[in-house]
Amino acid sequence: MIKKITPPRQLREVYDPPNGLYYKGKTGCLSKTCISIVGTRKYTDYGEFMTRNIIEELAVLDIAIVSGLAKGIDTIAHEAALKNNIPTIAVLGSGLENIYPKQNERLAHEITRNGLLLSEYEPETEPIHYNFPQRNRIISGLSVATIVIEAPEKSGALITARFALEQGREIFVVPGDVDRLNSKGILNLLQRGGAYPITSGQDVIEQLKIQPHLFPQEKQEKPKELPYKFTPEESQIIENMQKRRPITLEEIAQKALLPTEKILATLSILEIQGLITTKDGKYLRKC
Repeated sequence: MIKKITPPRQLREVYDPPNGLYYKGKTGCLSKTCISIVGTRKYTDYGEFMTRNIIEELAVLDIAIVSGLAKGIDTIAHEAALKNNIPTIAVLGSGLENIYPKQNERLAHEITRNGLLLSEYEPETEPIHYNFPQRNRIISGLSVATIVIEAPEKSGALITARFALEQGREIFVVPGDVDRLNSKGILNLLQRGGAYPITSGQDVIEQLKIQPHLFPQEKQEKPKELPYKFTPEESQIIENMQKRRPITLEEIAQKALLPTEKILATLSILEIQGLITTKDGKYLRKC
């Protein structure tokens, strides 16, 4: 069933926000920190690999991935998010009764079960060309950051990046070979100084960690921190570690009250994910 909601605060603060949003799915996704991923419809194997790899690394965060359900990178982003159990939000340039492209109807149905479909247009609205650039302001407006993966000079992904820049959001780009058409738009963003080059999801995490202004909380002066997603065991260990004073395995075991073998396995996972580090045989929290 299609319903209508008021746009979330993050979106209401941008220039020309939508009056309302039609939706199908789980509106709880809108309460999460959102990161949008966009790119060309005519992607390469490299673009697909980087999209899937970045999203897999972002899975340590309690976030939602936003994109436009278009062919190419958008589709890969939604699929990769679902595969990694990350809620995903698809913003359409048509009404929710007219999924476009038609080949993504099945994906759209899957998104409604594990994420959210959004549109500012009446449910029966046809996919009109003008609507798609307009919906890009919603993709960027919902997100604290936009990641552009492969974009020729005249790409809808660059429109999203422009909106993100105007909205004061962070823009990340994945560099490619300079002689490829899909790199032209990326190079333009880098040359204008409006984007930060990344090679992994971890690069995104590290940059967002030092920009707390991107995560405002209502009625609080203290900025919201980057939201990590931990298992119960990881939470027990992380909560008992500090960022400035490294502690030993024995100290962790005393505080976490978990079997040593479980602690060691969990510490290994956290270190691989870049959430902790070791110093002189002791453990230090990074997140």
